[in-house]
Amino acid sequence: MNYDESTDHPSKNGGENISATPSIASLNRKLGISPAPRMLTKSEIELLKQSEREVAQVTRAVLANRNAT
Repeated sequence: MNYDESTDHPSKNGGENISATPSIASLNRKLGISPAPRMLTKSEIELLKQSEREVAQVTRAVLANRNAT
């Protein structure tokens, strides 16, 4: 996992700011905490799609390493 020092919202991991991918960290910074639901912007949707691709890539690499050992 990537440690993102620029995220303003601490996670539940002892106050550390940890995100699975850089795009998830970016999306978390962009979205913040909203008191009410809202529609996502085009850039937020793109970040979600990018994070999906990054997570899939990391998952494939982890599974390939697990199968190689």
